[in-house]
Amino acid sequence: MSIQPSTLVERNQVFFDSLVSAPNRAPWISDLANQIQTEVVACLDWIGIPQQASGDTRLLDYACGSGELSRTLFPYVNEAKGIDVSAASVKAYNDQAGAAGVSEEKMYAVQGNILAPIEDAGAEDPFADAVWQGFDIAVMSMALHHVAPPEDAIVKLVERLKEGGVLVIIDWSLSSIVFQDAHPKFGPGDHGSHSHGHGHQHLPQVLNVAPGSEHTITRAGFDKEEMEKMFADAGCEDVGFAEFKDMTRLGDGEHAVMQRLFIAKGKKKGTK
Repeated sequence: MSIQPSTLVERNQVFFDSLVSAPNRAPWISDLANQIQTEVVACLDWIGIPQQASGDTRLLDYACGSGELSRTLFPYVNEAKGIDVSAASVKAYNDQAGAAGVSEEKMYAVQGNILAPIEDAGAEDPFADAVWQGFDIAVMSMALHHVAPPEDAIVKLVERLKEGGVLVIIDWSLSSIVFQDAHPKFGPGDHGSHSHGHGHQHLPQVLNVAPGSEHTITRAGFDKEEMEKMFADAGCEDVGFAEFKDMTRLGDGEHAVMQRLFIAKGKKKGTK
């Protein structure tokens, strides 16, 4: 009998390893990735990313997956680093960077979890080196609803930015989510859900759960007020929140639903 993953991180590892290793990618996932890439490029000025890389512009792609967002932003940076809990995702990231002729010095990902307590990661923080600090841009796309608590992820990412660096989060907006039960939303303050240990919560019956991911997510989505507060509490200014113009298909076939994504950004404050 196989041992079932017990922690949130382990469940995400298993799910995303299987997702990345699947022989055929679901059409809706490809469409989702393409939509995010198009939207991000269209929002570069609003986000605060120069159209041309200058000096040593460095990108941290957390929960990087196979690296699609890193490759999208690579023309605007000098270096991209990825981190993901999924070993298969990290391998795909590095394989695709190599296939594109990009050196490891310019684009490379490692398996890890910046939210892990130091004692769980060993005697030393594996991301304490300078190479994992002082980024100009940090991005986390379609992953904040997979971690708990989300505000800790925001804080940890802001810590790795240099002063004036920009954090970008892309995820589901609560404004478009249709619930099957009476709960108006599931989000701040644990509305309509309850903890079950290991950072996992039972979701109310919502329609925004990708097939097979039911035990890997902690949130249905986020609203503008919560995102703005998390960014501000983490030490960001010039915070912005914008929903995508077009809806996004979640799933394929008769069970597919339409939801809306958002992009949030904030700039790390300087010391006074």
